[in-house]
Amino acid sequence: MAAGAISPVMRILRQTRLQWSAPVLVCAIALAAQPAWSEKPSHGLSYFGDLKYGPDVAHFDYANPDAPKGGRIRLPGIGTFNNLNPYAHKGRTAYNISPRGGLGSHILDPLMRKSDDELASYYAWLAESVVVADDYSWVTYKLRENAYWHDGRPVTIEDVLWTFDTIKTRGSPEWRMSYKDIVRIEQIDEWSFTFHFSEEAEKTPQLVIETATFAPIPKHFWETRAFEETSLEPPLGNGAYRIGEVDPGYKVVFERVEDYWGRDLNFAAGHFNFDEVEIMWFFDKRVMLQALRAGVFDYWFEENESDWATAYDFEGYRRGLFKKETYRMGFAYGMHFGVVLNTRRPPLDDIRVREALTLAYNFEWANRVFWHDGMIRNNSFFVRSGLQAFGLPSDEEIALLENYRGQVPESVFTGPIELPKNDSFGRNRETLLRANALLEEAGYVIHDFRRVHTVTGEPLAVEFVVTSHEHERMLTPFVENLARLGIDAQLRRIESNAMTNRLRQYDFDATVRKVYTWKVPFPTRMREMFTSPYVDTPTMPNYAGINNRVVDSLVETVTKARSEKLMNIAGRALDRVLLHNFYVIPDGHPVGRHMVYWDRFGHPPLGVPHMNWQGIPYLWWFDEEKSARVDAGIAALKEN
Repeated sequence: MAAGAISPVMRILRQTRLQWSAPVLVCAIALAAQPAWSEKPSHGLSYFGDLKYGPDVAHFDYANPDAPKGGRIRLPGIGTFNNLNPYAHKGRTAYNISPRGGLGSHILDPLMRKSDDELASYYAWLAESVVVADDYSWVTYKLRENAYWHDGRPVTIEDVLWTFDTIKTRGSPEWRMSYKDIVRIEQIDEWSFTFHFSEEAEKTPQLVIETATFAPIPKHFWETRAFEETSLEPPLGNGAYRIGEVDPGYKVVFERVEDYWGRDLNFAAGHFNFDEVEIMWFFDKRVMLQALRAGVFDYWFEENESDWATAYDFEGYRRGLFKKETYRMGFAYGMHFGVVLNTRRPPLDDIRVREALTLAYNFEWANRVFWHDGMIRNNSFFVRSGLQAFGLPSDEEIALLENYRGQVPESVFTGPIELPKNDSFGRNRETLLRANALLEEAGYVIHDFRRVHTVTGEPLAVEFVVTSHEHERMLTPFVENLARLGIDAQLRRIESNAMTNRLRQYDFDATVRKVYTWKVPFPTRMREMFTSPYVDTPTMPNYAGINNRVVDSLVETVTKARSEKLMNIAGRALDRVLLHNFYVIPDGHPVGRHMVYWDRFGHPPLGVPHMNWQGIPYLWWFDEEKSARVDAGIAALKEN
């Protein structure tokens, strides 16, 4: 581009700033670019650009088609579970049951699965093909005719229709919300059906993508059971695994289905290699780590830098039986961990109080003392993605943000994105002084060594509620810092079930949570986390109680963007507004993804650009020779 020339993106944004209102701006960004979709059957969907893999490819590049089948892998969970029904509005569901959580369901197949070496591409799985309307008003899927449930009965269009209607009418609020933009489902023929989107829903590729993870359930199984109630009966599925054993609250064993209907799919090559995937729960991570070192289970994804640095120097590791590996994955971190401030409750509804609390948190000290300098500050809600803002806003970001000037803190335009750095070896005196000034500005002064409101005399009190030992340790010096400011700060550690119920009702002042946002954010998830319609709806992840019309508008701008570049510009603008409103006190994210495991397994190449995640357990495989060596080594260690 010649010097002084204006990019197409900049031209659109400058025109919108000068001529259009914010709602029109949303439409302009939405229509600036179109994905290469049309009304013809396809084997997959790509959010931006073309699919990497054709319909006849032998396998995904990152999967090992020659991986042996067999063996087992034992994985841990923290806490407990009392439910195997992911559609119930209560209970604590076991891992890898729900199609909506984490890696999805081990026992239920979705219509499409996401590839792991593309930004946002999905390939037909339970569906054979997909057709998308040019205006995104509908999407049609054709089921594979050879798919069947674990009891041998075929997966039918009746199962699809019944699942959708039942979730919409009887599912938990979270499930109903996830499909709120789908107004109806229509049967086309014996194997095809169409999701029709409401007139009010924004017609974007993301709206279509959200249907890709839809996983039907068997009508003949569920129509005789209490759909809304918790249950420990293993549900019937159609996936690569079935539940073979349940020890309530402690263990679930997934067994590989030998005659799995999808075993010969080209996109399934190299997947589902273990005969058994066993998940066992521990109430306390300290106990869990002891069990790991004793060989009770095999693998742990370590996110605590202190434990990574100190907890694994034991004889099994020194003898080469136990491995520690770090990879930089392509997966985005989001906010990773942060202290969420519940703005529904005073005094946290005052932005000055929230900023003061943020300034009082000495991340640099905690990083040195607790995390062994293994963390990087989360100066973004979109860490390691194109939506992450840096430094001062670009001209393109300003062109978008100008529509909201006066509705957002002026620091959005003038302040850097990075939080101030503290002395990692001393007290954060300078930031505490700034925090004190903000609290006084908010009407809270020191009286008899306590921070009280000048008018009401009410003390400034905040309770931090956590479930893990690590978060308790992380917040203890922070609470002490707040005491120096005269704040009545309390730290309570509670068990996981109590925390689940508190989160559902937003019954807390502050807590530590992860805020996932992904490289291409899901509209439903973004709205549930950040927008005002979800402030008072129970069970939603808008834990901070964000009720901000500018955030609402920018979220819509991100979800409507039809090119990666426009999505990233809007995302960076949103990032600035969220950060400068101090809804979350950012902690840090690791320099890489840490995994520790007994050396029983093989795995595909990990890290950027190979994969976005570590591939456990779907892509790993059992190595008999390695495992025999580990077993012999553990036995020798026990004898000594």
